Amino acid sequence: MKINLKKIAVTTLLTAGFFTIIAQADVIKGNKILTKVIHNGCQMPATNLAMMHSQEEWKAIIESGKLAEEIKKLCPKIGEFPTLSDKYAKDVSDFLKHYSNDSGAIPAW
Repeated sequence: MKINLKKIAVTTLLTAGFFTIIAQADVIKGNKILTKVIHNGCQMPATNLAMMHSQEEWKAIIESGKLAEEIKKLCPKIGEFPTLSDKYAKDVSDFLKHYSNDSGAIPAW
């Protein structure tokens, strides 16, 4: 049985690209959710807000249940920060960690 390396390489690249798109979807959703929540009361874009802490700091803030408190501290003019369902909280968490100040990620939008 002859193995075609080109087919294997193309399949591998397409599969890796597909999983990258899926992983990025949560980050994009998180940006949209956070942008809607902070748009009237924050003087900075959501990506800049994410860069205010490291990945570990965001993780600790989220796990302690103090996300709303921290966002109000960073954006004092923001109104009531809504309670996010687990589904949306995961997307926002992924976004904040992805664009944290130690992630190396650069926003493309």
